[in-house]
Amino acid sequence: MSRNPFDDHSDEDPFASSFGASPTTAAQHNANLTTAHRQDDSREAVPLHSVRRSEDMGGFLSGVGIVGGKSALYKPIDADGDLHGSYTERSGYEGGGYDIDDDLSGKRGEHTLNSRETDLRRREEELETRERELRIREANVQSMANGTRPPLNFPPLYPIMYHAIDVEVPAGDRRTVRTFFYLWIALEAMLVLNCVSCLIVMVSNAADVSNAGASFGSSFVYLFTITAGSFFLWYRPIYNAYMKDSSMFFYLFFIFNGFHILFDAYMAVGVPGAGSAGIIIMLQCLSSEKKAGAAFCGISFSLWVLHFVACLFMYLKVRRHYKRRGHTFAEAKQQAYMGFAQSNAGQAAASTAANAYIRSNTGNFV
Repeated sequence: MSRNPFDDHSDEDPFASSFGASPTTAAQHNANLTTAHRQDDSREAVPLHSVRRSEDMGGFLSGVGIVGGKSALYKPIDADGDLHGSYTERSGYEGGGYDIDDDLSGKRGEHTLNSRETDLRRREEELETRERELRIREANVQSMANGTRPPLNFPPLYPIMYHAIDVEVPAGDRRTVRTFFYLWIALEAMLVLNCVSCLIVMVSNAADVSNAGASFGSSFVYLFTITAGSFFLWYRPIYNAYMKDSSMFFYLFFIFNGFHILFDAYMAVGVPGAGSAGIIIMLQCLSSEKKAGAAFCGISFSLWVLHFVACLFMYLKVRRHYKRRGHTFAEAKQQAYMGFAQSNAGQAAASTAANAYIRSNTGNFV
């Protein structure tokens, strides 16, 4: 009966004699094997209950030992829960010359570099824009110091004034001033639509619509009077208020823009014969089955309501800004007096009053 080499639990190599080794060589080999076993036994033993399956570390492939260069099926851990022998999940990859951290760090560094370049380009564009605005402002100030003003540019077809929000208004207030400018442009478009609506109502000859001719005539007059009045009475004051930070111009805006908000509500109502194609005129057109006139009046009514809400919102926004800046009515009066005294009309009035006082004291009324 042949000997089973796996049943031998001695320190001798069971295969030493199986391969034809000499007795002396086999004895030497067994002595070396015994020394190696003793060295292994001197190391710290790892109990069976302190091993952790590699499936917990690397998925189902690690359970069959296919981990591409990693350790074997089980990985021992010590009492503190650390892997025995300071083994880490990346050790297999790092030993193979591939480092995940290096690859991720390179991608993050490239992304960070691109974002920094984009931020630098944006800052350069902002600096160029500011430098251009500063050059324009310096040129304007120098021209005014020399007794000349910037060239007139508004309105485009017949310029009568200089208008440049990006140049004259501070950067933090440009959005507000530009919003008021858009509201003024929208007002002009609404006045044109209102006039067209009144014309369609008049041409439709609705039986239930009264004073259609008077409404069209008034709406045509509004095209010129409201256009000029709104620009000089509330848009230009708010432009100067933010440009000069002047209490006087803020008060002018509050007064006349408040009237304009009431005008929006008045136009939305649509009083017959008052020059507005509002809700009352729309209902009269519907009762007369004039669909075209009712449609135009409905659009006009909706736009007047939206303009009313937008103007009221901006009015309250300017009011809050006015309070934060600490402006007062006394400051506004003082600026008004100084402005009148420095104007040509104020100087002429002062000269006339002084001459009258001198003549009254000397008795020379010639």
